[in-house]
Amino acid sequence: MADSSPSPSDQLAEKIAKALSEAGLVSAKRAEEIKGKLAAGSAKEQDWRFWIEESLRQPETEVSHDGQTETH
Repeated sequence: MADSSPSPSDQLAEKIAKALSEAGLVSAKRAEEIKGKLAAGSAKEQDWRFWIEESLRQPETEVSHDGQTETH
């Protein structure tokens, strides 16, 4: 029976993508793409630049205490 647990690369890629997204450095919609490229070791300088620049172009979105989404 094959081991179905994530590899160390997958685990690290998950943590990095989540931290970048939570910090607002990359958009949440790119998290899966980022995870895949990080785990495979194929993320290039151009990828990072695109992800960061894309995030900077997006309006800042926060969730207020009552659960409503606010855009700044």
